[in-house]
Amino acid sequence: MAYTNQSTAAEKRLPQIDILERPELTALPENENIRKRVPYVRYGLMVTAVFIMLLAMLTGYSKVAQLTVEADKLRTQLEQLQSEGAALNAKREQRFNLEYVEWVAVNRLGMIKQDKSQITYLVTSNPEKITVAAGEEENRTGLMAGVTKGLNVVMEYLD
Repeated sequence: MAYTNQSTAAEKRLPQIDILERPELTALPENENIRKRVPYVRYGLMVTAVFIMLLAMLTGYSKVAQLTVEADKLRTQLEQLQSEGAALNAKREQRFNLEYVEWVAVNRLGMIKQDKSQITYLVTSNPEKITVAAGEEENRTGLMAGVTKGLNVVMEYLD
């Protein structure tokens, strides 16, 4: 009962407000089905959009990781090929080095270096004309031998 006395005292202290009704304002009809269903559709669409974005991000990160692994493999392969190329270039330079060629000729092929006493020079009196010693070519007879001899004569004349 103590509570009822206090509430009546509080009501007495508050000023009375008159509620005025405005006829030009009307309330929209409330359809509780629409109010209950609309937020769930919105939440469902937002959750679906977030899920799709997360899926796209994960797919992107996995693609980046895959490409990074592939790039690392290609870098490793490039380094191996560059070192192999450098080794092949060094080997090529060694093969064209005259000292290496002489070493192979002497040690592997058993050749010996000529000294000046073994070198013979031929001096001809007429350097424009060279005579081929008669050998097997002149002994051949037949159509092909004649054609070959004729072509050789023409070639000597043109030179």
